[in-house]
Amino acid sequence: MEENPKPTPPTSIEPQAESPPEPAAPISVDELLKTGAAEEADPGSPSVDLHRAASILESLLLVSGEPLSIDKARQLLGDLSRAQLREAHSILQAKYPPETSGIVVEEVAKGLQLRTNPANQEHIRKLFDIKPPRFSRAALETVAIVAYKQPLTRQEIEQIRGVDCAGSLKTLMERRLVRVVGKKDVPGKPFLFGTTREFMEVFGLASLSDLPSMREIEEYLASSTATPVEGGRPGIHLPAVPGETPGQGADELAASLEEAGPAGEESVLTEEKIPEDVSEAVLAEAASKEGGETPDAD
Repeated sequence: MEENPKPTPPTSIEPQAESPPEPAAPISVDELLKTGAAEEADPGSPSVDLHRAASILESLLLVSGEPLSIDKARQLLGDLSRAQLREAHSILQAKYPPETSGIVVEEVAKGLQLRTNPANQEHIRKLFDIKPPRFSRAALETVAIVAYKQPLTRQEIEQIRGVDCAGSLKTLMERRLVRVVGKKDVPGKPFLFGTTREFMEVFGLASLSDLPSMREIEEYLASSTATPVEGGRPGIHLPAVPGETPGQGADELAASLEEAGPAGEESVLTEEKIPEDVSEAVLAEAASKEGGETPDAD
C-alpha cells in the first residue's frame, strides 16, 4: 500500500500587521537649546542657542511679578552657565535699548526684571493716578545708616544720628525697606536691623556693592557746593545682604515702636543735668559706688 505524500508547508510568510509607532518623547529645554551641528562636532560639550535662550528668558521675565534670581533663571533654562546667561541678558538689552524702547531689562535685587523706561515715568503715573513715594529727611538718614552699617541696633543708629529713630524705623519697616535680621549677642539682646530685597528694588540696586562710595558722595557734594574734597578718607565695608527670612521677635519690636509714638516724631537725646547744689564729695561718693568701689573712711 502506497503512502500518500505529506503536503509541503508553504514557503511564503504572510506579512504581519505593523505596530503603531511610539509617541515621541517631549523635548526638554536642554535639547531645545542645543544646536545640532555643534552636538555632532563635540557631543561632550554642546553649545547653546543663545537667541533661543534669550527668547525663553524674555517670556520668564514677562510673567514674573518680581525680579527673577540668577540661579533660578539658570535652572529654568536648563542649567546654563553664568556666562551664557549673561550673554542672553545682553541680547535682551540690545533688543530693548533705553534710547528707543519703552521697556528695559535691568538687574535689580540680585535678579533680572523687565521694567518700564524711567524716562516715561510721568506718563505712567498719569495712567495709574499714583504719586511717587516720599521719604522724610529723617527716614532717608536712617535707611542710609542701615544700608551702609548693617546689621546694627537701634541704639547704634541713634548714636550716629543723635536723635531718637523709633518713628523712622517704624515707617521704613511698614514700607518693607528695613527689617529685623536677628538679635545682637550682648546683654539685653537688642534687635539688629538690615535692608530688604524691596530696598534694592526701590532704589534700583543689583546688590549693596552698587551703593555709592563715600568718595563718590563727597565728590558729588563738592561739585554741588564748590567745596574741595578732603583726602585720606577710609573706605566703607559693605556687608552682604542678609537672608530673606524675617528675624525672630518682630512682633515684640513692633510693640516697642508703637510705644515710641507715631511715625515721624523724634525727640533729641539729652544728657541728665547735675543739680547745682550737689557738692563734689557727693559726686565722688556716687561715682565710687557705680564703679563698685567703697569710699575710704575719713
